[in-house]
Amino acid sequence: LLPALAKRGIQLCSGPSIAIGYIGFNMDDSVVGKNRKLRQAIAIAIDWEEYSKIFPKKAGETAMSPLPQGIPGSREGTPQGVNPVTHKLVDGKYVRRSIEEARQLMVEAGYPNGRDVKTGRPLVINYDFYAVPTPERKPEIDWVVRQFAKLDIQLDVRATDNNQFQDKVRKGKHQVFWLGWNADYPDAENFMFLLYGPNSKSVSDGENTANYQNPEYDKLFVQLKMLDDGPAKQAVIDQMVKILQDDAPWSMGFYPWASLAVQSWVQNTKPAILIRDHGRYLRLDTEARVARLAEWNKPVWWPVAAIAALIAAIVFYTRHHLRRRERLNARGELLPA
Repeated sequence: LLPALAKRGIQLCSGPSIAIGYIGFNMDDSVVGKNRKLRQAIAIAIDWEEYSKIFPKKAGETAMSPLPQGIPGSREGTPQGVNPVTHKLVDGKYVRRSIEEARQLMVEAGYPNGRDVKTGRPLVINYDFYAVPTPERKPEIDWVVRQFAKLDIQLDVRATDNNQFQDKVRKGKHQVFWLGWNADYPDAENFMFLLYGPNSKSVSDGENTANYQNPEYDKLFVQLKMLDDGPAKQAVIDQMVKILQDDAPWSMGFYPWASLAVQSWVQNTKPAILIRDHGRYLRLDTEARVARLAEWNKPVWWPVAAIAALIAAIVFYTRHHLRRRERLNARGELLPA
């Protein structure tokens, strides 16, 4: 918050929004889609905590699952919410697993030091970025390249415009990609359907861009749609999240920050991308508002006095000049008063 705004009592409310940004894997791809250990290693290596520090205006809170806080069924921020593949719980806090653990997974995946154990060739992965690589986007693209480089994976950046990207993913010609999702309605279904098998992009042009297919997950999703919020639904969500964490079709990414600046007399505010007509929920301290407006709008009289003095000077000079001209004769001589 700018100091000038803070001085006026303006408050900045911020917190994770009901949205997610993530890096996904095309599960139909013969390299990343068929090698769970490889995906898990990459998910550890992509340090979303670091991303939030480097790009604070674009990032947010590191995600453990597809479900952000505020969605019934989310375990974010609780001990039960930790993603055991990428993090561990230390003194009640989420701590990312070490790059050494990721490198061990690379060995188990058949790519020690980023090379195919059978052929010795370096592992090269295509990163499909759905925007033109303009100068302002280059730092973010470079950051992603560095994350894969931790595992000696070479990343081939294939940046395209949105139309080209959509055509590519419909045909399944992608490997690793960056996407995000904003909630349409506050239910777990609105996020979990992003990985529901029948919604696969290459099959039905759905929103499952990862083309993730898991019969157990799909069966649980059908149950989820029929359940009301409560213990039974929570149990189903927990099972689905565990499957996703283990299969790692996404590097879960982050829940973007949402911010809202309000005057000091506005109460009961919270930034939200889902609710746009939140004015009905606000509470106003009208007395404080009137007092602050009176304080900020005290009349300043010196400009009025200065203008009046200027007008008086102009009138005096004009009157004096006219009287002087009246006393001049035909030869321009000044007559006695």
